[in-house]
Amino acid sequence: MKKTVFFFFALISCGVFSQQHDHGAQDEPSTHGMAIFGRNKIYAYHLPMFRSPHDYQIVLELVFDERTRQQFIRDQQQHPEHATYTIEPEKFILPDMIANPRPFKASIYRGHFERGGIKIAESVAVRIQEVIYFKKLSPNTIKPKTTDFILFGNNREQFAVHSIAKAPDFDQILQIKTGERLDTYKIFTFDETVNAPIGVSGNTIEVNFDGRKLKVDLLRQLYLEFEDLKN
Repeated sequence: MKKTVFFFFALISCGVFSQQHDHGAQDEPSTHGMAIFGRNKIYAYHLPMFRSPHDYQIVLELVFDERTRQQFIRDQQQHPEHATYTIEPEKFILPDMIANPRPFKASIYRGHFERGGIKIAESVAVRIQEVIYFKKLSPNTIKPKTTDFILFGNNREQFAVHSIAKAPDFDQILQIKTGERLDTYKIFTFDETVNAPIGVSGNTIEVNFDGRKLKVDLLRQLYLEFEDLKN
């Protein structure tokens, strides 16, 4: 998995990143909804599907203008019962945006923008600060025997998203806490049960991490989705 991400960045550095799918057809411009979360830094998670042009699992760090950032943080503070926030960006070709980031416009929603979410800001300027994780989903992927999560964040906030493999699968975003210093994303393994989300109840769990056991405090579930990844 890491080799895939490193190869992706090598292609970007060489300026030859391909926007082609395995079958050679270029992605079409589309609206790529993303979950957003975090207060110290703002992270975005592309909401994937197993069909083009949404077949990418991506974690980004975003930058809003200061007024929008404060508005987003304040709304989270005022509505703690809402764990999920999303953005509805303008249409673009996703791999092109990742390979050559440029500012884009987006609306911010409390809740899911396609499922009754409440718009709290519109036409705000968004900039990609960092591409933390990138993976092209492939029907040829071999389903792993473990339940793996992508761990990322900073010294103030940490998050984990389920590493998607092959349909049927699930999406899960968790706010967590570990004693790890994170300079880049890491992978940890929850258990041997495939397609089993981590239950969040304020507990501490033990996971396999870099060949050792790591204690993870489960703080909050931010997103859980099965339907979009059924097939």
